[in-house]
Amino acid sequence: MKKILIVIPAYNEEALVRQTAMTLHDFCGKNLQNYDWRVVIADNNSTDRTAEVAKKLENESGGKIVYKFIPQKGKGLAIMESWKSFDADIYIFMDADLATDLSALPSLIKYIENGYDLVIGSRFAKGSSAKRPIIRKITSKIFSLITRLIFGLKIKDYPCGFKGVNKNVIKNILSDVKNDQFFFDTELIIRSAKKGLKIKEVPVIWQDRDRNKSKSRVSIIKVTKEYLRELLKLRKELVK
Repeated sequence: MKKILIVIPAYNEEALVRQTAMTLHDFCGKNLQNYDWRVVIADNNSTDRTAEVAKKLENESGGKIVYKFIPQKGKGLAIMESWKSFDADIYIFMDADLATDLSALPSLIKYIENGYDLVIGSRFAKGSSAKRPIIRKITSKIFSLITRLIFGLKIKDYPCGFKGVNKNVIKNILSDVKNDQFFFDTELIIRSAKKGLKIKEVPVIWQDRDRNKSKSRVSIIKVTKEYLRELLKLRKELVK
């Protein structure tokens, strides 16, 4: 029976983490019966009750939901440390708000089983549906266009918070990834592509987070500046 590890990076997500973890727990229980799956709540040193809620979920779930404390902030750090801490055949992460509908999860898993190294949830792939504020749609498309032009890639969606990898990526790519913040998964894609790994985009149904339920805030201006800075830094390293 193949092992599946699903990581949920969380920073100050006390309002969401129980519902998210239980929704994922119930979905996996019904749809992944032929797998040995585990959900990890990777807590980026939250200052609210995220840890308390997650530890209670761990006790209630009989080990299917696991709490892991990460002493520093950083989405990428939470994912990388969690992936490295557990043995699995398929490693997945998704955003704490479950912005990506879980209907795409079985498809993601199947593509990895069929030989793809990295499978990406894509809001721009044919068949996808994304309900987002217009400014975020425009920003994401600009990110995509710039990334494709700089690195000569055909991938359409880089920062979507719904991705899965196999052991090949864990062993041969993960240690090369330097960014431990929001640029983490974009860097993971670019490095994997440059090494010739097999990558697949799958369409997803996406609904932006309800900002009233979460204390976590992401500044689009700050993220944009960081993204562009990291793109240029990575280009300098890889395009020589």
